[in-house]
Amino acid sequence: MTVWNELNSREKSRELPEAVKRQLAPGVLRYVFVHDDLEVDNPTLDASGRYFVSPREYGFSIRGFKGGKTAWARDFSNGTMLVVNAEGQSHVLSPKLPARILFVADDGSVLQDTGNAERPSARVPDLTTVRLTINATFDLHGESPEVARALLMRMVDRAVLSGARPGESDAVVVDHMFESSAVVGDSRGKRRSSDTDFSQLLDI
Repeated sequence: MTVWNELNSREKSRELPEAVKRQLAPGVLRYVFVHDDLEVDNPTLDASGRYFVSPREYGFSIRGFKGGKTAWARDFSNGTMLVVNAEGQSHVLSPKLPARILFVADDGSVLQDTGNAERPSARVPDLTTVRLTINATFDLHGESPEVARALLMRMVDRAVLSGARPGESDAVVVDHMFESSAVVGDSRGKRRSSDTDFSQLLDI
């Protein structure tokens, strides 16, 4: 088993967030963390998932490891996430090649390495895109409208990642993103707090 040991050992803060293992697609499990109210599984992409960014934008820093290896690293309460190039040796990344994302336990053992992930099935997926527009009215209870916006996005994100209930459908979400989000106005006192309007099924 590959082991990553830092050249300069350090003590972790006791108040670090936890990285959580999520199923992103059938048979694909990744450690993710929350950044700006969204779960991140690839620290080399921006919030849209389209554009390359430095892991520094997500709180990562460069560290050295035994064997001359370097990596972008960020500590979590249950381990350390590392981001390296495709060869798995350096923190120097290329926007043209996918980075390897590892999650390493405190003893240095590798719990995740996207470079060793199995190739997906050769089956051609039958894909369709569903756009869902949600208008939800919140009783703020002293919170700001921005808190309500972030909460709704987090709730939808969790629901999508959890997938369909057993026996409900064989359809599986393989990718999703938020195109936009906004607080459209302060409707306190004008509508019941239970009013929720859903419109959906565009571009199916």
